Amino acid sequence: MPPDPASGTLARDAAPPSFEAEVPIGHWREIADGLFRISIPVPFRGLRQVNLWLLADRGGWTMIDCGWGDEQTRDLLSDAWRDILGGRPVTRLVVTHFHPDHMGNCGWISGQWKLLPQVTQTEWMAANLAVRNLYSDDTETRARFFVQNGIPPELLQVFHEGVILYHLGVDLPEQYCRIRDGDRIGIGGADWRVITGSGHSPEMATLYDAGRDVYIAGDQVLPKITSNVSVWPWEPLADPLGDFLSSLRRIAGIVPDSAIVLPSHRDPFRGPRRRIDELERHHEHRLANLKAEIRRRGEASAGECLGALFQGELDGHQVAFAMAEALAHLNYLVRGGEAERIERADGSVRFRLTTG
Repeated sequence: MPPDPASGTLARDAAPPSFEAEVPIGHWREIADGLFRISIPVPFRGLRQVNLWLLADRGGWTMIDCGWGDEQTRDLLSDAWRDILGGRPVTRLVVTHFHPDHMGNCGWISGQWKLLPQVTQTEWMAANLAVRNLYSDDTETRARFFVQNGIPPELLQVFHEGVILYHLGVDLPEQYCRIRDGDRIGIGGADWRVITGSGHSPEMATLYDAGRDVYIAGDQVLPKITSNVSVWPWEPLADPLGDFLSSLRRIAGIVPDSAIVLPSHRDPFRGPRRRIDELERHHEHRLANLKAEIRRRGEASAGECLGALFQGELDGHQVAFAMAEALAHLNYLVRGGEAERIERADGSVRFRLTTG
């Protein structure tokens, strides 16, 4: 049986494979024949962990995602490889998207196994921008954008003091292998279809094996928690929520509700279409709360709407996500003709309902 999760070590569990089996943080387990789940800690308070996947392949193993790039994660992965691989190499690395808990150890893993990571083009470009401080690590640009959109001063201070910088946890190789929507990746005799999604990240790669009815969903379809959708300073009129919901509907048209979903966070579950329905209702509820807040105020900034969308104390990283997600919902209302965006002479931005 696994040791205490607090030990931070991975452990083999002799129980038979089961998708429903609990895998504590810092442990791994075979959840189906030749398919292993590794639960890795991350430095983000709300997430706590990320799932990485190892799939038995012909002559080796395919790995899905990389974890946050620190020594603790690398030690855990080294232990996992020693226990799981049986002397066979990792011959393929697929990275679902550029976020640091997924891309973090990409360079290190690629170097260890002398391979090129397989990533969609837009995710690869986003990772390279971010690791060079031109994306999420441009905190001054983000801060000015938040001020323009009405962030309360005390939350701006929380952001500055607590944001986690991308480049501190991500190591990239110099080259990659591009994958595209609709590609077929053969892994251990199974035919995995690449299905891309957007909204949470620009071109996330998810994988569906119709033979075993298993869907590796990345962050596109999560149980219990919802994927963040963010408006970034360099694209202030973007509609990532619309992109996200469109992606979910497209996935629901491809992956049947009988499928087992392997999400990047929390536990596997069955029924992607039911979960997608729940996610759509969740965002409908948030949009209704947002409209009620704007109606109450007459007009409002994104910062003034945070209380209608988020509860509890936010850390620096969560403040950034909250502001960016509030804007995603506001822009969705604008795109749908339910609100208008008002940019004043001083550069500040507010929103007013156009209906009801």
